[in-house]
Amino acid sequence: MQKVRFVNPQKQYQDHKDEFLAAFDDVLSRGAIVMQKDLAEFEEKFAAFCGVKHAIGVNSGTSAIWLGMRAAGVKPGDEVLTVAHTFIATISEIYLLGARPILLDAGYDYNMDPKLLEKALTPKTTAIEPVHLNGRLCDMEMIMDFAKRKGLLVIEDAAQALGASMRMADGIVKKAGSFGNAGAFSLYWAKAFGGWGNNGMLVTNDDVLADKARFMRYNGEDRQTRKFFYHSHNLLMDNLHAALLNVKMKYFPQWLERRRQIAARYHEGLADVSEVQIPRWSDDRFTDIYTNYVIKAQRRDELKKYLDEHGVETLISWPSPTYDEPLFTDTELNVEYGGKPRLVSAGGDTTTLPETERLCTEVISLPMYPELMDEEVEYVVEKIKGFYA
Repeated sequence: MQKVRFVNPQKQYQDHKDEFLAAFDDVLSRGAIVMQKDLAEFEEKFAAFCGVKHAIGVNSGTSAIWLGMRAAGVKPGDEVLTVAHTFIATISEIYLLGARPILLDAGYDYNMDPKLLEKALTPKTTAIEPVHLNGRLCDMEMIMDFAKRKGLLVIEDAAQALGASMRMADGIVKKAGSFGNAGAFSLYWAKAFGGWGNNGMLVTNDDVLADKARFMRYNGEDRQTRKFFYHSHNLLMDNLHAALLNVKMKYFPQWLERRRQIAARYHEGLADVSEVQIPRWSDDRFTDIYTNYVIKAQRRDELKKYLDEHGVETLISWPSPTYDEPLFTDTELNVEYGGKPRLVSAGGDTTTLPETERLCTEVISLPMYPELMDEEVEYVVEKIKGFYA
């Protein structure tokens, strides 16, 4: 029986071990721990890669979401439109700012259905938080058009989409994080571009927002004047992590290309399996990066058990909707955090989101990382076919 890992950071480390160790030794030999040239260099490279003016390194994607919304001006009492099919941090950071999340149902591509924005809008709505899931962008043409017409902020949760892009109606190709007021990225170790631990990045083209975010990531302090302007947290990315990420940045474009090659092999191998829906969308405006290769599968839970038994590691991210978590169903917690979020589906306000609930029972992520071998992909495909034979 072959063993196919879901992710394999050990292999990436071995492939570039000498460079990682050299960066580690260099930083510690210089005593360059906080706010040093490595972080500044990484932020500059990251901003250039995303096609934005500013990148602000922080300690996690969760912090980047909070920082982006707070610096953009989301405040207590506001409503923020986002999606239910996402990691809980997307929603929690809205609550932690004293605002209220309005959760939209998912569309055909597992992302926010932008056709629901109008139904979700109220006089209290101030912002939209689109979530680019699995390495595919939301339809930012529709979302940005709606936001501009309604005067809303847009803070992108781009945690899973670094490098994903979309061709706009004017022909300009834009990357994740560059559409709205700000974009938040997770550089968690298991992401398409991750460090050796928890890291994150906030990007923006707004000079004022960038200055606020730089103060707010370091206890509200202007490091030049040593004056404090905000009550905030210590969210700073340390310099050692930045140095290690600088090493990875050199290889990231080729890692993205390898992900697309792997996705193409999955596409081809699973195309004729009628029980499986592959993430191969017909809209050529989008370039996906396949942070995750997610399929919709009949008898999903049985398939996962079968693949486990045959050495194929898989992941079911959210087997139940976020709004069914205890923090939304426990009465005392609901009082503490201001109540359950409002849900919006094609039928308007509702108590469940049909497409979100369907995804929770059908989707499963297959192994996907640049070091994955072609033979391993073929083995995964063979076992899925074998299950449905």
